[in-house]
Amino acid sequence: MRGKKGTIRDLISIQERVNRLFEDVLVEMESTGEGGSVSWSPRVDIYETDEEFVVNAEIPGVNEKGLDIKVEGNTLVIKGYRPHVHALSPEEGGGKYHMVECSYGAFKRSFLLPEGVDAGAITATLRDGILRVVLPKRSRETARNIRID
Repeated sequence: MRGKKGTIRDLISIQERVNRLFEDVLVEMESTGEGGSVSWSPRVDIYETDEEFVVNAEIPGVNEKGLDIKVEGNTLVIKGYRPHVHALSPEEGGGKYHMVECSYGAFKRSFLLPEGVDAGAITATLRDGILRVVLPKRSRETARNIRID
């Protein structure tokens, strides 16, 4: 019998872990001048209630048009793009950066869906830079007697 902690851990897929390893390598390559592109990964909180699982992702600066949320097989995939909103333009005289800490560009997060999620009833809302994806649980079937004819 699995506890709730095991179910929550199952939400993070092996693919997500592999993605993070590659992101770490790309960031290292960029910082050492070896090329590559730096991507970013929004932070998420995942919790469970009796009725649903909820994924909250921090994605400030991303609008609905910059998001793609779908279920692929038994995996929830959240993809998007955050533009570099403070890019220096020629109108601003070119300029130069002294520090860049804000992440931008494409991102992708994926999570294995736990058993019992009603994939057809998943909803998402975006408010104040937080993407909230609600994964309702299927109603548990109750035991019933079967009549013998």
